[in-house]
Amino acid sequence: MNKFGRFLILFLLLLAVIGAGGYFGVRYLITTKKADEQATKTISETMASSTDGTDLAYKLDLPTATTTVPSGWKNYTNTKLGYSISYPSNLLFSAPSASSASPDTLTLTFPKDAYFHWPLQDDVVLRLTASSSCPDVIVPTGPFTAETSFSANGYSFAVTENDDAGAGNRYQEVIYETQGNGMCYHLSLYNHGVNGAGFYVDGQALIQKYDSQHDVDLKAVISVFNSIVTSLRLQSANVLQ
Repeated sequence: MNKFGRFLILFLLLLAVIGAGGYFGVRYLITTKKADEQATKTISETMASSTDGTDLAYKLDLPTATTTVPSGWKNYTNTKLGYSISYPSNLLFSAPSASSASPDTLTLTFPKDAYFHWPLQDDVVLRLTASSSCPDVIVPTGPFTAETSFSANGYSFAVTENDDAGAGNRYQEVIYETQGNGMCYHLSLYNHGVNGAGFYVDGQALIQKYDSQHDVDLKAVISVFNSIVTSLRLQSANVLQ
């Protein structure tokens, strides 16, 4: 075979290699693009379904006659502000202190590892503030707000619930207020988390699994909050002295 023939064969082989590489390369890019588009679509669909007022807001279960305070909880009494309360021992406790920025506020922080599953582990804080008058409750313009009331242990509580989302974040607040001793007792449960498991995992089934677990976790946190509120007892005291 002369040089021209060998050159022609090598040239044809080179074209075949380039053609095959180009074909598989294009297929890879198309497949990757479709996968990326599907992941983006999945997250977008999840976000869309999570930003209308109905899907975003979990149903708030208020305390009822069957709401109880588990045995073994810690007890705290504040004679100055005229109340006592019980709470789980695994909550991070910060008592009202004259040296703090909020001297009349008790703070209970929920350890995220104890109350939430990966990947949606929210930051949740309960605050109990006693003051001479109820603070103004700022109700943001969001997809879901509600106001109602309930009674527990002879105390009547006003309820405000806010639920909002933005920039990948979800904000929720539940406020219970009751009055006695010439005081307003303002209990708020504030929750901040990521708006949906779609920010962490791909695939609708997996997203739904983790979002469903998150809803279960939130209900458990609300249940603890309700039991803490049910444990509240008001008593005569040297209020604000």
